[in-house]
Amino acid sequence: MLVQALIGFIGATAFAYIYRVPTRQLPYAGIVGSLGHVIFLLTRDEWGEVGGVFLAATMVAFFSEVLARRRRQPVLVFLIPAVIPLVPGAKAYLTMLSFLQDDYTGALVSFISTVLLAGAVAAGIIIASSLFRIYSRAKHVRR
Repeated sequence: MLVQALIGFIGATAFAYIYRVPTRQLPYAGIVGSLGHVIFLLTRDEWGEVGGVFLAATMVAFFSEVLARRRRQPVLVFLIPAVIPLVPGAKAYLTMLSFLQDDYTGALVSFISTVLLAGAVAAGIIIASSLFRIYSRAKHVRR
């Protein structure tokens, strides 16, 4: 599991570097990516692949929101690099490959899986971000 956490860290940090995240924020983006990858690995057997991706994306968005406030950075500095390893790029590739090989049944199954995984990533981000917005507004109204 430690090796997988390291892989998640390196992947997120590499994407953060490519997207020119400020140098001081690179380790934090890597940590969030590592947490997302580990959460996915720990939950995919019990929740299924789509459920694991959903929970991981939700937690990545949550940690990104927290870090953005603590580090005084935009949320996207942490969110984008950390969520990219959860994006089903390999599934999309296999979908296209199946279409090219005239395996339309396999392509359709792979396509539906890809869409569900991408939707799980989007839904996790939206839910966590929306909850943070609701919390922030409620906090400012109480003042």
